Amino acid sequence: MSFVNLKATPRVPAKGTTNALRRAGLLPVVVYGQGAGSRPLAVPAKDVERILKTPAGRNTLIRLEVEDAPAGEEPTTVIIKDLQYDPVRARYIHADLMRISLKANIKANIPLLFTGEDAASRDGGIVQHQMREVEVECLPTALPDSITVDLHGKGVGDTVTLGELAVPEGVRLLGDPAEVVASIIAPKAAAAEEEEEKEAAAEPEEKAGEPGAVRVEGAGEE
Repeated sequence: MSFVNLKATPRVPAKGTTNALRRAGLLPVVVYGQGAGSRPLAVPAKDVERILKTPAGRNTLIRLEVEDAPAGEEPTTVIIKDLQYDPVRARYIHADLMRISLKANIKANIPLLFTGEDAASRDGGIVQHQMREVEVECLPTALPDSITVDLHGKGVGDTVTLGELAVPEGVRLLGDPAEVVASIIAPKAAAAEEEEEKEAAAEPEEKAGEPGAVRVEGAGEE
């Protein structure tokens, strides 16, 4: 896995300053981990968006260069541990960056890449995805960009479990090996499940309209 450089500047958390940073095209972040304590910083938002668009996405290994670091100090290796997104303004508003050691295993969620879906659907089956990502444990440099789920040769009634997935050497899948990752079901069964989901989703709405029900709106951070 390759590394990406990211430059950061110190910031002092204070009321009103975070919005000013965002207007200036900067993303407020907090760096923590490795026993060094947490530190508030700001990084260019466009650089974080660029990192998220790489194949590794949030699991990209980042060399963080802080503006006031002592001369000769090596950049800190971090990964994006958490992101906050504002759907109204369509922008990221905060990120947590976790310091990591390249010599110690870490846990990360890896996206699944499904192949052979067309072949699995030829006899009328419908592919259901029970998982879109899986958790793994390995050295940071061994993190895969994705893990392939091969559906070639699968038909109606077949499933793929976590234990059947092929992972690179040095990578360990976490979770129950018997847990279903994907299944191929008949169209009628799919339609019945979809109808059940619609009915389940409608129940809370019906209850909300009952006499005595209270609805709270307008809750939010800002």
